[in-house]
Amino acid sequence: MSNIIFSNNLSKFKIIIYFLLIISSGFIFRYIFFPFEIPLILDSLGYFWYGIDLSVNGKFPTEHDLPNNLWPSLLSIFFNITNSEKFLDYMVIQRNLSIVFSVFTAIPIYFLAKKFIRKEFALIAPLFFIFEPRIIENSLAGITEPFFIFMVVSSLALFFSKQKKLILLSFVISGLFCLIRYEGLMITFGMITILCYRFRNEKKNLIYVIFAICIFLLVITPMSIIRTDTMGYDGIFSHVTAGAELINEETFQNVEINNKKFFPELGIINFTKFFGWILIPTFTIFFPLGIFYSLKNKQIKKIELIIIGIFALIPALYAFSREILDPRYLFVIMPILAILSAYVLQIFSYKIKKPKIIVLIIIILIIIISLVFFQIKIPNYEYEKESYLLALKIYEIADGINASYYPEGAYLRVTQLDNSIFPITSIQGKSDMIFIPSNNIDNIDDYITYGKNKGLTHLIVDELFIYDSKRTDDFLDDVFINEEKYPYLIKEFDSLEQGYSHHLKIFKIDFKKFNENLN
Repeated sequence: MSNIIFSNNLSKFKIIIYFLLIISSGFIFRYIFFPFEIPLILDSLGYFWYGIDLSVNGKFPTEHDLPNNLWPSLLSIFFNITNSEKFLDYMVIQRNLSIVFSVFTAIPIYFLAKKFIRKEFALIAPLFFIFEPRIIENSLAGITEPFFIFMVVSSLALFFSKQKKLILLSFVISGLFCLIRYEGLMITFGMITILCYRFRNEKKNLIYVIFAICIFLLVITPMSIIRTDTMGYDGIFSHVTAGAELINEETFQNVEINNKKFFPELGIINFTKFFGWILIPTFTIFFPLGIFYSLKNKQIKKIELIIIGIFALIPALYAFSREILDPRYLFVIMPILAILSAYVLQIFSYKIKKPKIIVLIIIILIIIISLVFFQIKIPNYEYEKESYLLALKIYEIADGINASYYPEGAYLRVTQLDNSIFPITSIQGKSDMIFIPSNNIDNIDDYITYGKNKGLTHLIVDELFIYDSKRTDDFLDDVFINEEKYPYLIKEFDSLEQGYSHHLKIFKIDFKKFNENLN
């Protein structure tokens, strides 16, 4: 590989061979861990149902409250040409598309990196991205980030071109990535700001900026009109302006602390913590050095790239200030981090003897460390598979359960599909399982009394109620430990007795005995 990367004469053939190697490696590594038998849940399930409904009904659904719908709309095209009666096959397609976009992002990253660093070092940037452990994990989830990042990087690769036609084309793609995630609007604002700066001394070229904005608006307008007609909001400007209004209201008006939703001080703390976390292990050293050398050398293009990165991070800061603690808001910055890292390696190559060997060793070490980190942090797919199988058992036995069995209980949103013949709509495939929250009730007697008229029939308790602080309803841990103290709870299932590794118990509530026990 060193002969390919550090060759003095990089032919198109060598570049193609290089990309075949890293793309193949990216696919192979992801498919080693591909969870073929595990259904999609949570956010990815929402995109799945939107795509299925659009595919089956042939019109944009109104029952899904997704702010942006380009990703599930794309899914619907592939669902429409799929000839399968099993719901898992459709979910595998969704995961596969996510992987394809994640891996093929290597190509626009190279073309973007080539605008800032030498060609042989630009080839290193895709390696950093492809083998970044969080990017690998995210690509298996079937959610929006891989498609979004692919489009963002493609847009930026065109935006940093010297050809005005390609710059205009970048705003076509920016319109598309805003339809994938509305946070992309901040990146577009950054692009427009930089464009205005570039033409600050050429007033006649400001019409070019206006033309770029018009192209962007033309791209997003049709889908925005559809969104407004079906959902009552456009999903882009509506969400950004709502966020701005919230900040304005809570910053400049007196709002009671109990009603506050925006905490900027907490946001800065959370941002620092999560941003530091995503730098580990790949970018910890390279990021600060990349920023330092870019500012030291005062290279305008690199500073422009950093500015766009700052705009891309604004939605993350806003989300963290609202205590929406999801590191996925930061993933869009990964390609820029990869380019800065490759730039640092280029700087090092000028300052050390035998740079090819040392840089190659650094690259190999980083990839190994990243993959080891991924192995440590990878979701426990065996546990997830078992959680799904246990959910099938719960669905077979119970009608209404405690909502505190979460997030494993999310599989109960798909267990009803196990015997369904696909494709069916989300209404036809809706789960009839009832989840009863405790609403701050702190004892089992009051909870069962409250849940009786809400449809509560069973209690699901597992070993996590004992030692996992994320489990709510602390009073249920005693049920797991001392089941004999509760004569009105009839144990109908014990996972250890059935050969499962995770210990879970299902108790049916005998309301007659419960009432007698209360009296």
